[in-house]
Amino acid sequence: MSDHHQSIRNVSVIGLGSMGSGIARTFLDGGCRVSVWNRSREKVDALVSSGAIACDGPGDALDASTHVVVCLSDYSAWRKVIEDHDLTGRLNGTCIIQLTTGTIDDVQGHASVVEAHGGRVAEGAVMCYPSNLGTDESSLLMSGAPDVLDECDPFLSVLDSNWTSLGEDINRPAILSRALIAGMVTSLVGLVNGAAICRAGGVPLEIFRQLNDRSAAMIQAEKSRLVEAIREGLTEDTEATITSWGGGHQAVLSVASTLETNLVLQDAVQGVFQEGQRMGVGEHDLSALVKVFDPASG
Repeated sequence: MSDHHQSIRNVSVIGLGSMGSGIARTFLDGGCRVSVWNRSREKVDALVSSGAIACDGPGDALDASTHVVVCLSDYSAWRKVIEDHDLTGRLNGTCIIQLTTGTIDDVQGHASVVEAHGGRVAEGAVMCYPSNLGTDESSLLMSGAPDVLDECDPFLSVLDSNWTSLGEDINRPAILSRALIAGMVTSLVGLVNGAAICRAGGVPLEIFRQLNDRSAAMIQAEKSRLVEAIREGLTEDTEATITSWGGGHQAVLSVASTLETNLVLQDAVQGVFQEGQRMGVGEHDLSALVKVFDPASG
């Protein structure tokens, strides 16, 4: 790391929810001089007691550091902060490390505003819990101009020593983070649904948990295989066709129906299998269902 990087230690954090507070605390633990602002003062005071510097307004946070992490609930909240405090004139020379959840339109619109007023943007997404920041379990996705990511590296590395660069396309953190969340949510909701079926049928949840743990490595390997099959376009070679998986799911639906558990998840999954059959990929591998979600991939 260059001497220039070593000398950059001032950083501001705007937004002190669970994630923003976690980011600020991780910076403090990493030896940074951290200025903080939040609408509710008590969250500021909690960090001041740990060594942070309180800002009376978001403009003060912009003035305190050339690098400012923004971590709010959504972009509309950030736009309101900018408008209410007339911040556009104070963006000049500032690098915004944007870790707020937003749409592609939000990301592009925000970058245009910041850059039009002389600022720089590093767009990102945090894919871990606040308690994971600064540890081996931390996961930070970032995009931006190479020189901007380079100047942000000292701060990003405090949060995640192996942060992931997605290149210059600032849309990629939003896209990839939502794609990852889609897989996580589907998997976890399926697990909760399975637990509900077991509980309704009198199967001990401890046994359910043990067998889920035992199959974790196999499921992870299958996830990797599916992604590789999609990447290589090899979605026809299979040991278990979509038709076979659909038949297994019909059995799940039948048991869940008999036990009178809610079928909202089963009905949705059944719709996916039915659409795969309609598209003519019933005898293909499960990976061929990518054509249901992204027909252009076929």
